[in-house]
Amino acid sequence: MKVIAIANQKGGVGKTTVTRELSACCAIRGYQVLVLDADPQGNLSSSWLAPELCEVTLAHVLLEPENRIGSVKAEPLPLDDAIVESPVENLDIVPADIRLARFEMQPDYLTHRLRNQIRDHAAGYDMVFIDCPPQLGKLLTAALYAADYVLVPCAADAMGLQGLSDLSYTIEQVRKNVNAELRMLGAMINLYKPQRNLSAESRSAVEAAIGLVGHVFDTNLHDYSKIAEAPSQKLPVVLYAPSHRATDQLWALTEEVLDRLDLSRNKLTAVK
Repeated sequence: MKVIAIANQKGGVGKTTVTRELSACCAIRGYQVLVLDADPQGNLSSSWLAPELCEVTLAHVLLEPENRIGSVKAEPLPLDDAIVESPVENLDIVPADIRLARFEMQPDYLTHRLRNQIRDHAAGYDMVFIDCPPQLGKLLTAALYAADYVLVPCAADAMGLQGLSDLSYTIEQVRKNVNAELRMLGAMINLYKPQRNLSAESRSAVEAAIGLVGHVFDTNLHDYSKIAEAPSQKLPVVLYAPSHRATDQLWALTEEVLDRLDLSRNKLTAVK
């Protein structure tokens, strides 16, 4: 099982979109995939699931319940209880909602709970993706404690590079103190606008700054409208618009990621 945190402390760089589309592509390639929505905004959850399917969320798994049964303190639910099937075969989701924001006020020891729950209850999956919140805090720390790899989406502009140094420092602290096996999968350029004069320079700036985080994927994801439209159809772009250029880019990125993870580009073919 590979656990990948999609993280950047800068908001607006498309972490949720990358998590959504990349996890779906891996599921379509035959991998059993679990996605954890660790952002209290819950945008990933709403892009796949109707509200009535999100009654049990990651908040129920990570937060200590406020109610007590007699004098006995109630325990959080196990991860299994929050897993919901997505519309894509092989892809399951643990949804989130605004209640997850309370995690920032929970005791520090609960930052280890996500790691333990994934280890104990997600062993049947090949890959676990975690859509991280866009700020440093206990939720992001919990995700990094749980992850094997970090993938960093960056927008191709100067603002998109903000936060890389802080994220790099956070990752190093997690490595030193809790999760020595945490590795940087790489950074990728999202929301790329090739018609803008500074796009090429921005990619060069990312590559220069990426010394903080390592590898830069070759594939740029352009800012196509089809990517924004797909969530309203509860479909990944590769199924919503299979002949569109956005689909070609997403398959190319998926293959790069699978190569970096030392996994077959198509699990079904590999099994055969």
